[in-house]
Amino acid sequence: MKKFILFCSIYFFTTALIAQSVVVNSPASIAGALQYGNTGVPPAHWGADLNSNIWTADVAAMMDKCLTPLDGCDTVTNKSELVGKLVLINRGTCNFSFKALQAQDWGAIGCIIVNNVPNGGVAVMGAGTFAATIRADFPVVMITFEDGEKIRAEMANGPVNMSIGNIRFDHDVATDSRKAISHMPYGTYPGGWIRNTGDFSVTPAANITNKGKNIETGNKANVSIRFTPQGGSSSEYDNQTSDGSLVIEVDSTRSVEFLPFDFAGKIPGNSIGKGTLTYTVSSDATDGSNFDNVGISEFYLSQNIISKSRLSANLRDPFSTISIRRGDNTNAEYLTGVKIPYGIGCRIDSILFYMTVNAPATLAGLTPEAILYGWNDIDGDGNATNAEISFLALGTYTFDGGETRSAAVVRIALEDFNSGDPGFTIPDNNMRFFVGVRYSGTELPFFGFDEGMDYIWNNALLARMGTITDTDIPYVGVSQYDPNTGVPDLENAFVFTNRTGALSVSLIMSGDCLVKLKNVQEINAEIDLSPNPAKDYILVDVALEKSTSKIKYQIFDNFGKKVLDIEDKNAADKFFQKINLTNLSSGTYHINIVTDHGSKMRSFQII
Repeated sequence: MKKFILFCSIYFFTTALIAQSVVVNSPASIAGALQYGNTGVPPAHWGADLNSNIWTADVAAMMDKCLTPLDGCDTVTNKSELVGKLVLINRGTCNFSFKALQAQDWGAIGCIIVNNVPNGGVAVMGAGTFAATIRADFPVVMITFEDGEKIRAEMANGPVNMSIGNIRFDHDVATDSRKAISHMPYGTYPGGWIRNTGDFSVTPAANITNKGKNIETGNKANVSIRFTPQGGSSSEYDNQTSDGSLVIEVDSTRSVEFLPFDFAGKIPGNSIGKGTLTYTVSSDATDGSNFDNVGISEFYLSQNIISKSRLSANLRDPFSTISIRRGDNTNAEYLTGVKIPYGIGCRIDSILFYMTVNAPATLAGLTPEAILYGWNDIDGDGNATNAEISFLALGTYTFDGGETRSAAVVRIALEDFNSGDPGFTIPDNNMRFFVGVRYSGTELPFFGFDEGMDYIWNNALLARMGTITDTDIPYVGVSQYDPNTGVPDLENAFVFTNRTGALSVSLIMSGDCLVKLKNVQEINAEIDLSPNPAKDYILVDVALEKSTSKIKYQIFDNFGKKVLDIEDKNAADKFFQKINLTNLSSGTYHINIVTDHGSKMRSFQII
């Protein structure tokens, strides 16, 4: 599988884009080039090739009859206002190509979709159901939530004029926050696992592309790596600048690599918080489009979550920038790999992922599945074969028949494939796993991906060093299974064209492996939590192998913050506690039972 994925990565890694722009021409208060997303790289795109023309018009906002009247998903109510305009439509509810079709049908010359996620940037827009009906001269782009808000505010004061297409500035060097930069190896990683050199490190790297009309000299890049612990202030841990010797021809890309950076020994053990890698590129000329001179990669250090994707604003769910399914209208299983360096004492409890269907359809009655696979790299070549894959744990979740949502983050509790026990207890350190999510029914759901964690640069660097393995890939899809064992046929896996972002899937774990402890033993104890998921309270029933003079019930949220601490000073070997949860919000929590002899941790959910 590795060679197939690597080929795709190198192909896209060496592809350079020529100039494309989305520009506000007037009013002057918001004039300038905007960050934008497109419908793919030609020829793998839908709608107009943005390099083929320049489209200029005033902006009009589409209105429809539904409860969210700006998303273009229902009967349009202001059709006459759209003729000859660039039409502004909010992201959400229905697929991108339906929104574009609505604008096209009512006489617009182009469609500008506004991301509905604050600080969510932009995305490459999937084709959806109606892409084939969008004319080859009809441009479709996405802009950020923040830029959309500015444009709508100015439209209340008068006309806003914009241009889309092959617009060139005299001087314009660019990078981006996705394919053009290297990222941390995981978007979300347990802070307690940063113990030794190599546990959480990166080789910073960035592309600089000349999108302007002239040869650019004096090109250089800077990288700043910062981390902000939860409840603390931001600190810079690395800052490097290249020497400025690069000369870049028009429509060409050059790369800058920096010295590797390792977090081990740099931040306190068990750190929880958010970090950034900020890349800034420049030349020795004044840039005409400076919105694209900065690329930012985010990562999160959590208490018990590992994921190639970032975290959502609730600091629990995997972040998703786009939802994808196969273009041939068939279902598939999507997998991503992880390596767990410190597994002893840990249990993988559940898997979280993002899933959606096209509105007005809902998730009612759908039963997605999540599967944990083990990978024993028998020959040590880093290339996963079917014979090296085994079932470890699995689970399903069925949406209620009255479910009204068309999109949701799904949490599936795992059961050990062999024993039927809750979760999968990791038997050793340095183990590799694949996580799979799928739906096998007749519906055709989409699954979430985080294109803000694009691993092209990372995989290219690992390949050059000869250390890449199949757990480094952001995702693969499979549509068939080994006839002898039933495991996914990884030897015939596929990836989507021009999609190299992370699958939005998280592993949720519990146990002392998540914290770098000193002389703390896991106790032999039976711990029963009910109900789980809980709502207003949870009952904790503890049976110890040895009596203790007292017991503590410590509850931590998903970012490692202690939210409850209850002590029972009665000596015993059996304890029962009813804990009030009404002051805690919904999400995943972890209860640590502490005795004279050590501790033991279990996870539970509040709904």
